[in-house]
Amino acid sequence: MLAFISFFASFFSVVEPTTYYQIDYKSFYQLSEVNKKIDWSNPNITLLEAAVFQCTNAQRVKFKLPLYSYALDLNKAATYHSNSMVKYNFFSHVNAYEKNMKAFYQRMNFFGGSFNGCGENIAYAEFDNSYSYLEVATDIVDLWMNSEGHRVHVLSTVYKELGCGVGIKKVNNFYRVYATQDFGGKRNSKS
Repeated sequence: MLAFISFFASFFSVVEPTTYYQIDYKSFYQLSEVNKKIDWSNPNITLLEAAVFQCTNAQRVKFKLPLYSYALDLNKAATYHSNSMVKYNFFSHVNAYEKNMKAFYQRMNFFGGSFNGCGENIAYAEFDNSYSYLEVATDIVDLWMNSEGHRVHVLSTVYKELGCGVGIKKVNNFYRVYATQDFGGKRNSKS
């Protein structure tokens, strides 16, 4: 009976956004909303960010590494940077347009994250109307996994926490998704 209820709930799931980070990636992949085509006129940014997070943890499982914990402060920093890249039309770890948000560790600190060891991945890719949230997230994480420097962050044994942020911009007939991952190691104690 419990299995039937669980299946029924996932089939008609309407999940609270925080729940996206409280379930494992296999359960997340089964959610109906994550497999729907993206309505680019009104995308669910929270769902897409969670999909990038869950796809990253799926890679860690493949390599028998501990899962990243979700960090709201890192999520906010990553989302801020992705939206800055959209707003100012640049692609870089360095935000030359805002002095106090120039480096990724400044953005993390601004949103409350202070770590002994931190890192950042960025990527962008363009999509049409045929992609689901899971397909977009998988493609973006695959970009990082196929780049040696970015792969090191995804598979790090130093980092423990992760926040993923996206920003979206229409470019001709496509939708460019800017994605940022902010990673944190051991948190510095607050004095």
